[in-house]
Amino acid sequence: MKAEKKPGVRRIGDLVSEVMKSTAGPKRREMVELSEAWLRAAGPEVARRSRPVSLAKGGQLTVSFDSPALRQEIQAYRRAEILIRLQREYPAQRIAVLKCVTAGN
Repeated sequence: MKAEKKPGVRRIGDLVSEVMKSTAGPKRREMVELSEAWLRAAGPEVARRSRPVSLAKGGQLTVSFDSPALRQEIQAYRRAEILIRLQREYPAQRIAVLKCVTAGN
């Protein structure tokens, strides 16, 4: 039997995101919003194994991947597709370039 949602009940992830946005400085808030957009654009499996690390002037988004194989897959085959989705999901900033790096490098 499916549990009935009580009025006013919200998921903890939504609350944490709200608190982070409201208490963070502008740069931190931008990275939180960018991470949420990355999740939607790249999909949960890729987002689980990667994270945006910086957004430079000129619109270069650097994303760190946890493995060289995943980085190579995204860079070689899916970068353009993800970039288009990311531009749609995060219109607040013009993201023109997606730079893929491996974590620790």
